[in-house]
Amino acid sequence: MITFVSYAAEKKESELIKSQMRLQAARWTDEAWSYEMFEQMAELQTYLAGEPLVDLFCWDVTAAGSVAALEEARKKYRQAFLMVVADSRISPMAYLKPGILPTALVLKPLKPETIEPVLNELMKTYSEQFETSQLPEMFVVDSREGKQYIPFQQICYIEAREKKIYVRTRQEEYGFYETIENMEKQLPACFCRCHRSYIVNMQKVKTVRASANLIELQDDIQVPLSRSYKKAVKDYYKDA
Repeated sequence: MITFVSYAAEKKESELIKSQMRLQAARWTDEAWSYEMFEQMAELQTYLAGEPLVDLFCWDVTAAGSVAALEEARKKYRQAFLMVVADSRISPMAYLKPGILPTALVLKPLKPETIEPVLNELMKTYSEQFETSQLPEMFVVDSREGKQYIPFQQICYIEAREKKIYVRTRQEEYGFYETIENMEKQLPACFCRCHRSYIVNMQKVKTVRASANLIELQDDIQVPLSRSYKKAVKDYYKDA
């Protein structure tokens, strides 16, 4: 599943962006797509507060406060591809900066003939990256439903259950066939084995309750901590 999130204050522009994106998605990928379209900033911010997986953004920076909101969103979604929608009234210095780093830019007024080539180039670059790169900041789940790209920073824990591996984020879990031993080799140093069936993202940990054999994560998520892996968890903090 590939998720496309768009913010455009005007309904007509939002509909145009979605229709053009659907055309490009069909042209460049065989994956299933989810289109999350927002015309109210408050609704978009509520949606993003749940930290859903997002692959591509389209963000209109012409509305009041939208640049600051985009910069805040990019802190959690730095890997997502971003197309900025701007106009001549806004200085490029407002959005062409390290905190935002757009992948593509389209200027208003939005028309099919102006947005189509920009989206085409965006999707071309997006597709090429996932075909040729090692994706150092992401894990790729490849299942019958298609590929799901999950940034490591959004993974809470990995669980081995019922002969499958499940990757858990704040909102979802994604299952596929693999061994937890092989998973350990593919994960960055912030992931620590804490149980024979669990690997936890230590950056998501709030509290380690060693006496209760539990690790507490954000959103009241709990992961078991077995006796044989307590030293590994303690060593993580000692070496951090």
